[in-house]
This record gives sequence, structure tokens and C-alpha cells, in this order.
Amino acid sequence: MSRKGRSLICSILTREDLESFVTAYKIPPEIAPSLPGPNDSAICLRETIVVYTLSFSLCGVHYSLSFFKMDLLNHYGIHFSQLHPLAFMRIVHFELFCAAFAGEPSLSLFCRFY
Repeated sequence: MSRKGRSLICSILTREDLESFVTAYKIPPEIAPSLPGPNDSAICLRETIVVYTLSFSLCGVHYSLSFFKMDLLNHYGIHFSQLHPLAFMRIVHFELFCAAFAGEPSLSLFCRFY
């Protein structure tokens, strides 16, 4: 089977690179970021998202990751990279409103609200 597109891209990160990335961008340990093997390609599974660290370091991108956001992406069947910045902002605002009212964001509340 030949590899095409994204399947040609293999990870070059080391364990130290990953730990530095997690620390620099304050990724919660509950997210449990994992390092792909040296010959592994970027494969998106239902319970995971793939993050290209170069977009963070070269473009100044900084996304806050949470279980709520991952549940939302799974519910709608979309990938993190498919979110428009304004849609991402709406999700973040929803999380902030929930926190302001001493509540936890939930998928069912988000779906009712929007």
C-alpha cells in the first residue's frame, strides 16, 4: 500500500521536545499527549486529535485544549483543524461563561444553548 498526503509526514519529535512543548503551552496532564513513533504518520482516531507543533512555534498559534472541546469535536464529527477561529472563540466563550457561573461546560448544555 502506497502512502499519500499526510501519511507521508512522519514525526521528528523527541521525548524531550514533547515535554518542552507540553510545558510551554500548558497542556493539562489529563489530556495525556503521546509521542508517535519515528515512522508513524498523523492518523486521527476518534478519541484523539493530531497537533502539528510547528504551527504553534512558527505561527504563534496557541489553543487551549480541554476534554469539553474534544467531546464537542467527537460529537460533531469534525477535526480540530476544521474549526474556524470564530467558532473556536465561541466555544471558548461558552467555557468561560460556564466558569463564571460556577458551572462545568457540558455537551448537552452547549447543544441546547446553541
